[in-house]
Amino acid sequence: MSSLWEIVVAGLVLGIVVYYSNLGKRPSIYCTKANHEHRLSRILASIESRPPGSKISLHRRTLQSNTIRNASHKNDPTYFPIDLSSFNHIIEIDTSAGFVTCEPSVSFGDLLRELLKMGMTTLVVPELPGITVGGAIAGGGLESSSHRHGQVSDTVLEIGCLAPELRVCSPEVDPDLFYAISASYNTCALMTKIKLKIAPAPKYVSLTATKYNNFLDAVEALQSASQDGRSDTIEGIAYSSNEILIVRGKHTVSARSPIRQFTRHWDKWYYKSIQTASQITVPYYDYCFRYNYGSFWMADYVLDMMGGDNIIIRFLIGAFLDTKHLFAVLHSGNLNDLGRMRIIQDCYVPADRAVDFLEAEDKDIGIYPLWLCPIKGTSTPQVLASHYSEKSESFINVGIYGRPRQFPFNPQQVHSRIIDLLLEYGGRSMLYAQTWHTPSQFEEMYGKALKHVKKVKNEVGGDDCFFGLYEKVALSGTEREELAKPMLGTEAQETRKVVVDIIKRRLGL
Repeated sequence: MSSLWEIVVAGLVLGIVVYYSNLGKRPSIYCTKANHEHRLSRILASIESRPPGSKISLHRRTLQSNTIRNASHKNDPTYFPIDLSSFNHIIEIDTSAGFVTCEPSVSFGDLLRELLKMGMTTLVVPELPGITVGGAIAGGGLESSSHRHGQVSDTVLEIGCLAPELRVCSPEVDPDLFYAISASYNTCALMTKIKLKIAPAPKYVSLTATKYNNFLDAVEALQSASQDGRSDTIEGIAYSSNEILIVRGKHTVSARSPIRQFTRHWDKWYYKSIQTASQITVPYYDYCFRYNYGSFWMADYVLDMMGGDNIIIRFLIGAFLDTKHLFAVLHSGNLNDLGRMRIIQDCYVPADRAVDFLEAEDKDIGIYPLWLCPIKGTSTPQVLASHYSEKSESFINVGIYGRPRQFPFNPQQVHSRIIDLLLEYGGRSMLYAQTWHTPSQFEEMYGKALKHVKKVKNEVGGDDCFFGLYEKVALSGTEREELAKPMLGTEAQETRKVVVDIIKRRLGL
């Protein structure tokens, strides 16, 4: 045990040094149109030099990725990387016309910080500040304002992209390509410039939480709140099958109840704070990124290992439990360890089938807490997006983050059950997570959409230079075999092994 603590302490000391040495080193987030075009010209030149038959895909610095996939397609000999990580600037903010033009790698944390200086915000702000604007469009980002505004993609006015030639598309210009980009995971174009709607930002969000003791009443409350037009934000947290919190938010200019903050590393985490408070007021920036510390509730086990959740522990190590550090640590280790210990999936379910889905998840899997986020469906041809519906129906995003009731568990069996439930109830997976779908299951879930997008890619000349969606996101055979290896110890023992392994990797031991 002493060796474990020595490694933990060494890791914390190293982290503290790095953390404080980087304070105040924020480069300018703005660039001119000329600077953007100059950097873009170099990307275009690199694409022209790509070998015949190669497949264009983004090169991401792994430690910054918000996905939990191993990206095995990058081991393919045809992989031709395009590095757009430096495309992380704001080009223009026009408050009177209500738009911001930015590059795809700018994070929502940085973007919102600048917009708030002008009293503005985007209509949908994904809950993790490291999510990029391009990532939210390519991956299907949503948030608690999505019952009004849909996904981030529904607030986009124009996209500059490589398909593979440079193109500009919008709902009016080249609309087929514009909509095909949504939730395509960069398999039909690489975004280079994005124009988003913005609107005046509130100072606070006033939250009212109501508890329900069954899924039927909770889902009805979600739907009612989504339709009555009185709430600016709506979400649910199911702590168990008989304790479900529905949280309604209202934008305000003054505090209506006790003010709580969630962007200081010693703050009590949001999901725990709201569980015991029926009404609180949260500064807008804090509300937008309320799940940043702890990554919803996924880092609870770290607090448990360090002695429990209290202000002293959070003050000492909380700065390293935000999503930026957690993802960096996660990608320093073996993602398959995470896959054997936790299930992380976001599932879109038609609202009228959500109760059946939740009750089946409770019976067969039993992961809690669950995040519940209502979202307005779209009939625009975003055919790969999880909220696409020819009937424009509403959906509920069910965030499944945690371990099943039984431990250890068989990841393939659990993920397969989730996929079966989605197919049964007309839902879809978000594909930032591990994609366990068999080819036939993927075809059943996305087949019609994939044919449409393939046609679009053919029309713009990009079908032979991008990976296919399943080819890019699905687990490889080797990964499936690795994940099938059972864990042998208790959850605490296995967690300790994983944490020690990650720290050793970070320290180069």
